[in-house]
Amino acid sequence: MFNHLTPAEVVIAIGRAARDAARGNAEASEFSRGQLLSAYSCARHLAVELGFGADVRACAADVDAILRDANAGPLEVTDDGGRLGPLLCDALDRLRADTSLAASEARTQIQARLRALADREVELLAAVIERTPKA
Repeated sequence: MFNHLTPAEVVIAIGRAARDAARGNAEASEFSRGQLLSAYSCARHLAVELGFGADVRACAADVDAILRDANAGPLEVTDDGGRLGPLLCDALDRLRADTSLAASEARTQIQARLRALADREVELLAAVIERTPKA
């Protein structure tokens, strides 16, 4: 969700693993089979992440509203999880420094919203895995 690698960087890494496996002349070792399975897993995760922007944006908008209600400043609304992660860290740091009841309640609400976002990502990943044909 809050991946610092760009989709292009992930695709390059997956491609390298596939290329290295394809170039081998000998029977695949346990290591190279593991690398290919990891590349496959990364591809599934990337597919979910590429379609996850609307969920990330909705979360950012909800957190922005929570912060504004607590008079804790705005949050940039973005669909980029790599961008949102540091913004959320900064917002939570500000709320931790504020000892008011409103800041404490806002922190609790934001944590609940982040749990919901993580649950949504797990649901999407599970759906991709369940659609995968079994060998």
